[in-house]
Amino acid sequence: MANKCEICGKGPITGHSVSHSNRKTKRRFLPNLHKAKVMINGEIKVLRVCSDCLNKYKI
Repeated sequence: MANKCEICGKGPITGHSVSHSNRKTKRRFLPNLHKAKVMINGEIKVLRVCSDCLNKYKI
């Protein structure tokens, strides 16, 4: 199962965790996904949607 928003396509990105001593270790930033029931063409479907799309499109 992919960590990807089914509306906007937002997915994981990579970066660094930076400690107090400024050491950098790799990490992943995952999108904040939620399951939402959406009516599409008269059918109710369950989509994995990021919280930004939930607020933007009032799902």
